[in-house]
Amino acid sequence: MKRLRSLQARLVALVVGLVAAVWLGSAAFVVADARRGLAELLDAHLAQAAALLVAQNLRDLDDDDEVVDAPLLHRYAPRAVFQVWHEGALVLRSANAPTARLVAPGAIGADGFATVRRADGDWRVFATRGAERDVEVFVGEQVDARDAILRAVLRGMLLPLGVALPLVALAGFWAVRRGLRPL
Repeated sequence: MKRLRSLQARLVALVVGLVAAVWLGSAAFVVADARRGLAELLDAHLAQAAALLVAQNLRDLDDDDEVVDAPLLHRYAPRAVFQVWHEGALVLRSANAPTARLVAPGAIGADGFATVRRADGDWRVFATRGAERDVEVFVGEQVDARDAILRAVLRGMLLPLGVALPLVALAGFWAVRRGLRPL
């Protein structure tokens, strides 16, 4: 690259370079923070859904020998699954959930979460038990769905900043040029 000879060119390059570096550092922080925050939020939703299923009265299901398939009521429903097991038998599940356990015994972490690989992709799963330990609930969602949400959030945050960066560069050029005019 040709060495910048004029004071104006050097100042513009320095100002624009520093602004770009600060912008990139800020963007990296935003991406990491959004990813962490979104993962925590979505994990909380899984845990809350599992708690609701545990709290649900299962007396009506005790007498049935067949599994009840809950209907898919939302367009994103295929990206989420749940299962309710009572005394070791599957009693309730979303229509798209498998009949086998979502997570093998012992694969769940101490916090109740696990990421499992299934034929249709990776799933984030939360597992919990009822107070009497006879009810076990699994709630999961596709990791791809979480990533799609993250991309949408980041697009909404970083796109305006991407448009602003060239405007800041032009403003820096103008400011340096105007500031150096008396010289």
